[in-house]
Amino acid sequence: MRELSLQETKEIEFGVLKELDSFCKQNNIRYFISHGTLLGAIRYKGFIPWDDDIDVLIPREDYKRLVATYQDNDRYRLYAYEKDPGFLFTYAKLCDITTKKEEPGHKTGVSLGLDVDLFPLDAWNDDIEKARKESKYIQKNLFRLGLTKMQKPDSVNPVKRCIKGVLMLYCKLLGTEHYLKNVMNASVKDNRSSKPKYLGNKAWNVYREKDIIPAEAFAEAVEVEFNGEKFPTMIGYDTFLSSLYGDYLPEPPKEKQKTHHMFKAYKL
Repeated sequence: MRELSLQETKEIEFGVLKELDSFCKQNNIRYFISHGTLLGAIRYKGFIPWDDDIDVLIPREDYKRLVATYQDNDRYRLYAYEKDPGFLFTYAKLCDITTKKEEPGHKTGVSLGLDVDLFPLDAWNDDIEKARKESKYIQKNLFRLGLTKMQKPDSVNPVKRCIKGVLMLYCKLLGTEHYLKNVMNASVKDNRSSKPKYLGNKAWNVYREKDIIPAEAFAEAVEVEFNGEKFPTMIGYDTFLSSLYGDYLPEPPKEKQKTHHMFKAYKL
């Protein structure tokens, strides 16, 4: 295997995004580029220079259709808990299987390639206080889910490492499946409303309450430029980005211009 550079990684991930875009257009499936990918599109018309992944949001009904209908091929495979029982994520990934992606210390349940993260877009409770309680519940379960996938405690402080180790043992007794189901059940439980007040990435709620976004932000799609091509995002992208990142247009200080991912990628 040959280790891939950051630029090669971005080029391959961009190819995965184009594969997703083509399939979604052919099958009338809605999606929005989101999170750091959207921030990069608005600020740089492409990747954030120091970033190394692509994120999209897909309304839950469209997400279900995508998972059910996408046909894997010689280059791309879609992994999702709904169809791959060994897959240890609460959201789907579309992978380039001519590559291998390794993140030391964490179990994924399957062999991953470079990918695009496919986050379902779900409704929050219309009562903002209940929505905030939902977010805290999901956060707790995501944290414990992460502990079940770790091989050893990662805290530098020895006391914290010991405490985390004990909690890891407890969480592993209950099992990864327990926390996966807790998060996934909580993610979909408010989707019955035909006109929800708030939407967000509940299945991977790393932004906590910041990800409780007014539903009108997702009412329509608009196109934005990314790497010289056009891709859809939510019409209220300013609301979305402001909620997650605050004043998102200025660059962060140089010392913060680094990826938060620790994976290595290889060409097979």
